[in-house]
Amino acid sequence: MKRPLLTAATVACAMTTGAMSLNVYANEEYKLGLVTFLSGAASGPFGIPAKNAADLVIDAINDGTLPAPIEGKGIDGRMITPVYVDEAGGATKQTSEFRNLVERDGVDAVVGYISSGDCLAIPAVAEELKMLTVLFDCGTPRVFEEADYEYVFRTHSTASMDNIAAARYVHENIPDLESVAGINQNYSWGHDSWRDFTETLKVLRGGDLEITTEQFPKLFAGQYGAEISALQVNCVNR
Repeated sequence: MKRPLLTAATVACAMTTGAMSLNVYANEEYKLGLVTFLSGAASGPFGIPAKNAADLVIDAINDGTLPAPIEGKGIDGRMITPVYVDEAGGATKQTSEFRNLVERDGVDAVVGYISSGDCLAIPAVAEELKMLTVLFDCGTPRVFEEADYEYVFRTHSTASMDNIAAARYVHENIPDLESVAGINQNYSWGHDSWRDFTETLKVLRGGDLEITTEQFPKLFAGQYGAEISALQVNCVNR
């Protein structure tokens, strides 16, 4: 639960300093759209802690109690009013919710998105609407690998470094490795992670690597007996 807390705090501070250059006026409201999981399986470990962190930091910004070098109350004197959106529902729903934040609610900026699938869908809409958007948690590296954006930023590292490091560790510590099998979640983050891991191993080993099985169970399925059995069968057959 620490990572969402620290990430949300970092984002809020970044929004405070980054928005200083905007043409704003004292005593006006600064409406900040905040998108995180408020329901569903991801709300407990990710979404609710992120919301709690955002509330904590927004209160500190509005009260002027953030540590140096942040000074003053609000954003150039404008008190932040959060507008929360539940991230549950998938990418199509989130693009519609994003438009509502901009066109109906009139937010000044948007911070959010835990799901890698949502992070891949939102930037194009943010660019179309010219809305400052900060992606604060999603792990997929593809957001900026596949496109360039003027209004979209991220404050969180991608999963690539973790999976490349894991592949290097395996390569260095299992010199006689001939094959690998994997089980990952069946959405953008899981597929990207497995790709980075296996492709790095292939490069390190000169292409001499067999992938015996790739299992991608449904996200939050809760039961993985079939996938574990497939991994065990492959191990026995080896």
